[in-house]
This record gives sequence, C-alpha cells and structure tokens, in this order.
Amino acid sequence: MNQAKSSDNTWMYINSLRAFMGPDSYLSAALLTDEVIHSAKDNSSSSLYTTLLQCADKAGVANPFPNEDAFYNFYRLVSEGGEFNWGQLLQLTMENNKMPVLPEALVTLMTEEFGGKRRTVMIAEAEKFVASLSQIIEQHPDSKFLLTTQNRDYQKVLEKMCDGYANVSVTLTNIYCYEFINKRFDLILSNPIFGGRDLVDDSHFICRETDFVALENLSLHLNTGGLLDIVLPARISFASGKAGDLRQFIQSNYSIRELSELPEGTFNYTGIKTYLLKVENTRPSEDEDIDIKRYSAGDRKNRREQLTSLEVEDDTFVMLPELEEQGNWSVDRIFAKQDEDFVAFQNSATRKELLKNVAEIFRGKAVRGKDPDGNIGVVNISNIEDFDIDYDSLDKISLDERKIATYILEEGDIILPARGTAIRTAVFHKQPYTCIASSNLIVIRPNSELLNSTYLKIFMDSPIGKKLVTGTQQGLSTMNISYKDLGAIEIPLPPIEKQQSIAKTYREELSAYQEAVRNAEKRWDEALKKLQQF
Repeated sequence: MNQAKSSDNTWMYINSLRAFMGPDSYLSAALLTDEVIHSAKDNSSSSLYTTLLQCADKAGVANPFPNEDAFYNFYRLVSEGGEFNWGQLLQLTMENNKMPVLPEALVTLMTEEFGGKRRTVMIAEAEKFVASLSQIIEQHPDSKFLLTTQNRDYQKVLEKMCDGYANVSVTLTNIYCYEFINKRFDLILSNPIFGGRDLVDDSHFICRETDFVALENLSLHLNTGGLLDIVLPARISFASGKAGDLRQFIQSNYSIRELSELPEGTFNYTGIKTYLLKVENTRPSEDEDIDIKRYSAGDRKNRREQLTSLEVEDDTFVMLPELEEQGNWSVDRIFAKQDEDFVAFQNSATRKELLKNVAEIFRGKAVRGKDPDGNIGVVNISNIEDFDIDYDSLDKISLDERKIATYILEEGDIILPARGTAIRTAVFHKQPYTCIASSNLIVIRPNSELLNSTYLKIFMDSPIGKKLVTGTQQGLSTMNISYKDLGAIEIPLPPIEKQQSIAKTYREELSAYQEAVRNAEKRWDEALKKLQQF
C-alpha cells in the first residue's frame, strides 16, 4: 500500500477511537481488530464481536471496546479503509507514553559501522528505533537482523512491519537478564532504559541499574570484532563505586572506539545528558586512539524542534593509558585538559585528594509543610546567596529532632544545590535553633583536621572548581548532581595551616569588599537625594 495513504488511514482510525478509549489502548485495539479481520468467518455484528472477545481472551488482554456497536463501527471503517501504518501507530503509542524514539540523525550516527563484516545485527528494544527501522533494514539487505522487545504487542507490530523481509526475525526477550539469548552478533544497537532496577537479575552483573546492565550484558553477546553502539546517561562516565568497576571491566576487556557527548534535547522525553559509546570486542591496545567527540544539534534553534542533524562541535582523541590515568570517562574532563586553567591545576605540585576521602557528603532531607513557629529551620536553594546564607528567610517546620538527627547541620558544613541552573556554595554557621538542608541541597562536611570549610568554598567557587563540579552533573539545561558522584572530584589539599591562612585572607578581603559596597551605596543614596531636590 502507498505509505502516505496508509498514514492518512492510521490518523483516521485513531480519530475514530478517541471518543471511547484512551491512547494506551489504541495499539491493542488495532491489533485485535486486525486479527478479527483475518480470522472472522461471519461478518455479522454479533459474530464479529464474539470473535473479538475470543481473540482478546487468547491474547490475555482486556477488550478495549466499550460495546459491540463501537467495535463494529471501527471494524467496518478499517475493513473499508485499508491497512494500518503499523510503524506510525507504534511510534505514536510510544511518544504518548513518554518513551524514547531515537531521532533519525542519531540512528544514522549509530549505523555508520555497517559494512561487510557486520553480517549479524541485533537491535535491542527495537521499538525505540521504529522511526528508522525500515530504512535500516532496506539499506542493508545482506545483513541478518534480530529485533528484540519485552512487550508482546510491540512484538506483534514489529512482526507486521517486517513481514516482507526474509532477513529479519523478532523475539520477545529481556536484555537485562543474564543469557537472555544464546547468540552473538557483529553489531548491536541499543538505547536501554535509564536507571531502572525492577527488570534486573542483579546477581550476575557488576551494577544494578538497567542502563549499566545493558552495557555489560550486550558486550558479552558480541562476536570477536563485533561492535556495540549504545546510548547511555552521562553518569556512566564519572559515577563512582560499582559504575567505576564496570568502566574498568569494559576498558580491560574491550576496545573503546568512540566516546561522544550528545547534545541537549537529543531525546524529547528527558533532559539527562547522554553519551554515545562504541565498544568493540577486540583486545584493548595502549597504542590505539579512542575518539572523543562532542556533538551539537546542527541548525536546530530550540529544543522544541525535532533533531534533524548532528554535527561535531569538538573532536579529539585519547589513548587507553590516558583514560586509565584520568580514572573516568568524562568527556568534559578530557576536553577541559586542553584548557589552560585545568592543565595548570593538574600540573601543580600541590597534593590532590578525592573529596570523598576528606569529607562526608550527603543529601538533605525531604520535608513537608511549614510552621512559622516551628523549631527546625530548613535551608533551601533560594536561601543561598553569593557569600552567605539568608538565615532570616528560612522556612520553619515542627519536628522531633530525634527523627532528623543525621541531617542536622553543623558549623562549617558546605551547602550547594543538587539541582537547578547555577552552582552556588555557602558555609553554614550555627544558629540559635536547629537547622537542616532540604532534599534539593547537598551537604559537604569536611574533616576539619584535613580540610578547611572556607578554603573548600573558595576552591569550589573558582573557575576550575566549577568545571570539576559541572563535569559531574547529569542534566543539561537543568543541573542534577549526585552527592555520590560529587565525591569523585579531585581537590587541591595543601597543609591545613596554609588552608587556614587562605581562608583568613578571604574573610578579611570579603569584609573589606562588603564595607566598601555599603559605603558606596550610602554615598550614592545621599548624592541621589540631593540631585532629586528640584
């Protein structure tokens, strides 16, 4: 059937369903109706409805039609109008459910590796590639494709979409389960679920999150020389703990071909910063280049516009020993190394230490309600000013202190936003009443014998400090920092006496600056009053 005509029909069918069912039911309604069309022997209204109920019962799904008449009217419309555009219907379903559909520009980037040696290809959770799926298959007729999905309805739709392709098979499986399939591939394409845990059998994997499990699990299903193209959240590059162990596993057993930062708004469903990682199942070599790239969204003017192209904004390379020495895969840090400030910082003779080794780091507490007469002060993002905390504007709550004992702020705690649009730090000073930080804030409690609070604020407010903190953020336009990831940044750690001297000078100069500002404001107010005496 003509594709444009099929698309028109699909829109017509959807419009006819809107009167009596929600978008979540469109796909099952279409599949059931299609099954009735191909299996019914009697076209009477009652017989067709009986067949519908039998099909729904066999499939184990609820009948989406409210009554016999509604189904019969839809059945006649489809019978007379022609087939569905199954790809379009699947894409609309996913977009309605806020599920990612990879833009064509990104798929083009991921399929650059097709060639003579990419004979067997797996597209994991292939529904996410639906906008470009037919194009991929048609452009590579010599490759054998396996499409996976976890959803039975999606499986049926993918089978209908690929019915005419002899080189394509579809299977229902869970890529987050160990040994989910007994096959290996020359090329695997994946955009896994970000951060989920409920689908994971974590006894076999280094990390529990679905995205990290997918990286490990799919890598195990590569042929020798096979390539995995996978989209991941940026925290794969810098997160500590088990994520660090996973990075070590990958770079010790596979060759990293490319590590690229994707632009803001690559996916409409999330503002999380994302990476494209290309991993090859070959023995890693210290002499091979790892391509490091940062892509921009071409000529797109704003995030609301569809991503139509990806252009290389920055391009460099590193070798494996350099990546190992860095200790993470942060593209921001790799490019920052070309920055004079960062180079000077790295090359300085001052001792450096991971923040988590010299400070306790934790997230503030979520609280509800306000009580002007409450006994607990709550520091929020809005209370953090350039040089201090506005204690007079703190919200108050009433709460038993025993319930918040682990969250009570202490003298010298550093506070900074966990989310928002700007990095601001403040040193907490003890108040006449108990205070805690809200859940939107991160608290850093330095070991006072090793790290001075004011010195730490000075460093974190510096250009290099801000670059290091920014490098841990998970969002793009909106900052989102994990307190665990923050612990992985390196800070200069001179002797405590020198830190105290720097802090003392800072306080003295800040006091002089504030006094000068007050005097200047006073002079200005007085001058303005005189000038305005007409």
